[in-house]
Amino acid sequence: MDRALLNSICSQVHRKFPETSGVQPKVTERPDDHYLLIFKASALTADGRSLPRTVRVVADARGKIIKMTTSH
Repeated sequence: MDRALLNSICSQVHRKFPETSGVQPKVTERPDDHYLLIFKASALTADGRSLPRTVRVVADARGKIIKMTTSH
C-alpha cells in the first residue's frame, strides 16, 4: 500500500477514534485489491480505567474506506 494512501486512511481513523492517534496499523493485503488495517489502542473510561480498543478498517487500493468496525 502506498505511504500517502496509508497516511490518509490513518488520519481519517485518528479523527474518528482519537485514542488511536500515534498508533501505526498492522496492514494485511486481502483478495480483490483490498487491505485490512488493524489499529490497537487503549481508551480511558470516566473512572480512569483503561479500555482496550481495536479498530478494523477495510480499504481498497485507492485508499477509499469500505468498512470500519470497532470493538472494546
